[in-house]
Amino acid sequence: MRQAWHRIDLKTILCEWFRLAFAGQWPKIATVQGGAKIYSQLKGAVCLLAAFFLFACKSSDPTDWRTPLKNDLTKAKLEDLRERANQNDYFAMTHLGWRYDTGTGVKQDLREAATWYRLAAEDGHHSMAQNNLGCLYRDGRGVIQDYTTAAIFFRHAAHQGNRHAKTNLGWLFERGYGVPRNYEKAFDLYTEAAAERRDFKTGQPVPGHPMAQNNLGRLYLDGKGLHRPDPYEAFKLFTKAANAGNHHALHNLGIMYERGLAVKLDIRRALVYYDQAMQKGNVYSITAIACIFEEGKGVPKNYELAKNYYESAIKKGSTMAMFNLANMKHRGRGMKEDNIGASDLMRSAAERGNAFAQASFAEMLENGIGVPQDFAKAAHWYEQAAKQGLAVGQLNLALILATELTGKRDLVSAYKWMAIAASNGNEGARKNLDRISEGMNEDQLAAAIDHAKAFVPQPVVEELLRPEGPQG
Repeated sequence: MRQAWHRIDLKTILCEWFRLAFAGQWPKIATVQGGAKIYSQLKGAVCLLAAFFLFACKSSDPTDWRTPLKNDLTKAKLEDLRERANQNDYFAMTHLGWRYDTGTGVKQDLREAATWYRLAAEDGHHSMAQNNLGCLYRDGRGVIQDYTTAAIFFRHAAHQGNRHAKTNLGWLFERGYGVPRNYEKAFDLYTEAAAERRDFKTGQPVPGHPMAQNNLGRLYLDGKGLHRPDPYEAFKLFTKAANAGNHHALHNLGIMYERGLAVKLDIRRALVYYDQAMQKGNVYSITAIACIFEEGKGVPKNYELAKNYYESAIKKGSTMAMFNLANMKHRGRGMKEDNIGASDLMRSAAERGNAFAQASFAEMLENGIGVPQDFAKAAHWYEQAAKQGLAVGQLNLALILATELTGKRDLVSAYKWMAIAASNGNEGARKNLDRISEGMNEDQLAAAIDHAKAFVPQPVVEELLRPEGPQG
């Protein structure tokens, strides 16, 4: 599929010219595709016509995808939308696709939605249609899931200034889905979408995109795409997004208060934010509340309440809730010790990619807790956790491989994983390195060191909450 900058129509070129003109950036106008040849001839004309065209260049304000934009298409009859769409009205095509996408006023039909989005996106270069079609490919709804194709459509829309698409494309870059992982690009895209702007018609300030603000806050908090973490900037961004009703940001504010990051530690205030996020459907907040009551952090311990919250989160697919409830069963917290039930839950979380559960299930297999003892299977699950970058999984895998418990001793792999665990700051791993190397020759040691240096962790990201979806 061709890149967005090879498909930009005349309206897109003019819109970009006028915006640059109003910003006083005349030298840049000649760099806009199609602009170099006639730049000198149109400079005066652009000044005269800019006011007339400015309103046509305006982007839609961010709106939750379940709420249609308030325009003349919102209340239009389906037959009227079809008629307008058949007359090459790309706005009508996009809105028609949105109705089929969300099941608004019609029976939901994702394939039909994809058809209308595609017509508006490819023939009309409609940025919202491009964004929405990208959402379908990202989520595998109505089409075969394809992150690469999703990224292409998000690029098309982002190039036209669509803030929803910039946010969605940043999300792909942050995770490395369909594009190489690049925190710097994600940071830049989120920054553009999160910035406040002025409405071209009223001159009033328009808030930044709430999801972009939240995601940018996470990068600031974790120091990704930056030289160092900045929790204070993260807090500001989370607050802006939370004020706009973003439940991800409400959850993240709960984390800030629970951990005392950039603010004074306040568990009760954290619970308020977690509860607000939970009421809006945030699964992670359910687990966070359960953890607080299980550990008695700032509140009396309440195992029964924690168990109920964990079970609620598990129904929504939370592997961390599975992991925590499995530990409660294993330790007999608020219930009779149940190692068989614990191992079943731990296995379920491990199979869904939770690294902590993988390491814990491996330990249960290694020691025969709730399951028959099996060193080969234990090594397998330790390796799954190790590949995600979990140091305890790397250490325990190395210890098994350094013996003949699995039927075969592998000192090269043992040293590799022990060295990686040591580089992650595990003191026990550092102490064991020399012991493993005693049985290795120079070639084996050199190979193990090379393997350790080449290691790149591949964490499994739990995506319980779908990123921003289609816009009306």
